Amino acid sequence: MALIATTACSGPATSSNGAIAAYRPPFSARPATGGTPVIIVSDASQNAVVICPSGSACSQCKTVGSGLSAPQGVTSSNNGGPPAKSPLGYVADSGNHRVVVFTDNCSTVRILNDEPYTPIDVAVASDGTVAVTNLCESSYCSGSPNIAFFAPKSTNITRLAKGLMSEYLYGAFDAKGDFYNDGYSGSTPEVGVVPRNSTTDEATGISGIASPGGLEVAKDGSINILDTTCPCIQIYEGSAHSGTVKMSGVTTPLTFAFDKKNKRVWLTDVTSQTVDELRYPKGGKILYQYSGFNEPIGVAIIPPAAP
Repeated sequence: MALIATTACSGPATSSNGAIAAYRPPFSARPATGGTPVIIVSDASQNAVVICPSGSACSQCKTVGSGLSAPQGVTSSNNGGPPAKSPLGYVADSGNHRVVVFTDNCSTVRILNDEPYTPIDVAVASDGTVAVTNLCESSYCSGSPNIAFFAPKSTNITRLAKGLMSEYLYGAFDAKGDFYNDGYSGSTPEVGVVPRNSTTDEATGISGIASPGGLEVAKDGSINILDTTCPCIQIYEGSAHSGTVKMSGVTTPLTFAFDKKNKRVWLTDVTSQTVDELRYPKGGKILYQYSGFNEPIGVAIIPPAAP
């Protein structure tokens, strides 16, 4: 799989120390909805993480982890501090073969060593366990694609799961600590699950996804998978399809994140170069939009939603 890159709110002004570059407030075609959260977006082409606080201009973090290279998936969590009880951001720093953990003011908390693999996405369980879906290419690493797990507060891989897919993409934990993931087995879309503490990725029996993108587990336990071909989010209860979140005005969505109450979803649109807010599970028209990104890939929300 070719790595995809990202950028952020237009018009960055580079700071003198290179730590944070301030942006003009992002353009929005509609008023912000009440309680708009903090949005975190990975910007692979700019090698940056972009943080957009509610009601404020976006900031670009270029020196997180001493410098990012093609950052991909992003998540947020209230677990796995320090600082205690403070939401943390996690970004799959693909080009540097690691995951960088950071605060919402761009301070690096720690770095998870994913060598020799190339991370695509990252997720955090309720106990602080971290899962990383890894792309494995001959020019970057050896061995088959896998899912790397880091025990709570560990900075090194503690177990690997593999076997189901030839290309791992995105994933998320459920409330029990099982890790759901999507990708491809050859050219066939696949959805798997790694039971808690297991090293085996098992088929879920979920079908009907033409082109898998981001995957999230909702508070009600349903598995939500973005199908980039629709474009839509398909909802599953177990292996049974239970709903579709249709999107109007979205072109090529890649990943998404729930708000804390699971009433809204924010998603990245790589063709329109925007990050869009829509109702969940109703879908429909875009409610709020950040524009001016170059290639938005991963998106996370603070405060984070926990399954």
